[in-house]
Amino acid sequence: MEMDRFDRLAKTVSTAGTRRGLLQLLPLTAGLGTLSFTGAAAKKGKRRKCKKPCGLCATCKKGKCKPKADGTICGPDQVCAGGSCVLPPCGAGGPCRVFLSSTRYEGNLGGLSGADAKCQGLAAAAGLPGTYKAWLSDPTSSPISRFVPSSGPYRLVNGTTIATNFTDLTDGILLAPISVTETGGGFGNTDRVWTQTKIDGTGGGLFNLHCSNWSTSADDALGDCAKATRTDSTWTHYGGCICSSLLHLYCFQQS
Repeated sequence: MEMDRFDRLAKTVSTAGTRRGLLQLLPLTAGLGTLSFTGAAAKKGKRRKCKKPCGLCATCKKGKCKPKADGTICGPDQVCAGGSCVLPPCGAGGPCRVFLSSTRYEGNLGGLSGADAKCQGLAAAAGLPGTYKAWLSDPTSSPISRFVPSSGPYRLVNGTTIATNFTDLTDGILLAPISVTETGGGFGNTDRVWTQTKIDGTGGGLFNLHCSNWSTSADDALGDCAKATRTDSTWTHYGGCICSSLLHLYCFQQS
C-alpha cells in the first residue's frame, strides 16, 4: 500500500506545475506521514505493554511481569517477598502490638519473669499472637536489654501507633498513650502502671524503687510507677507507688 502511494506521489511531483497538482500532493504526503508514525507508535506500545496487570510486587519489562526485589515496600507495613506482598512479623520490621493490662496487680509480680508471664497470659486469653514482655525493670535488667528492638511500628490493639520503631519508643515522647487493654477496653479505676524504667528503656525510674525486685506487696515498700494517660516522659516514670497498690502493666509484643 505504501509503495503504491509513493508511485503516485512521484508522478504527481513530476507534473505538479499547476495549482491542482500541488493540491493533489498534500493528502498523499500527509497519508505517508501518518502511516509511518502510527506504525512506530504501535511497535513502541507493543514493546511496553503486558497482557495482564503486574501487581504491586512486579513490574512490566519487555512485555513480561518481573518480580521486584525482596524487601521493596508495596503497601502499608508490607514488603515484597517472592513476588507477593507480605506483612513481616513483629521483630522483623512488621508492627508489634502493645497493650495495657486489663488486670491490675500488687507489687509482688513474681519478679520480671512473673510480670512477663502475666502479659503473655493476657495476650493468649485475648487471642493475640506472639510473645510478650512487660515494660518493667529491676536492678539487673530492663527493656533495653530484655526486649527485641523493633524496626517496625508499635501499635495498640485498636491500630493506633504509639511509636514508629524502638528508637522512637525510647525518645521520651509517645505518639499516643498506652491506655487501651488487650481486649480494647480502657484503664478503668486507675491509670497507674508499674515500670521502674527510664524513657530510654534503662532501669532506674524516678526514685529507683522496685518493690524488692517485684517480690513484695508490703505497705511500707515502694515501686516506681507511671501514668497510662500520658505521652510525655511520665508515661514511663511518674513517681513512687505503695507496693500493696493494684496497678497495671505495659505489655509489648516481641515476636
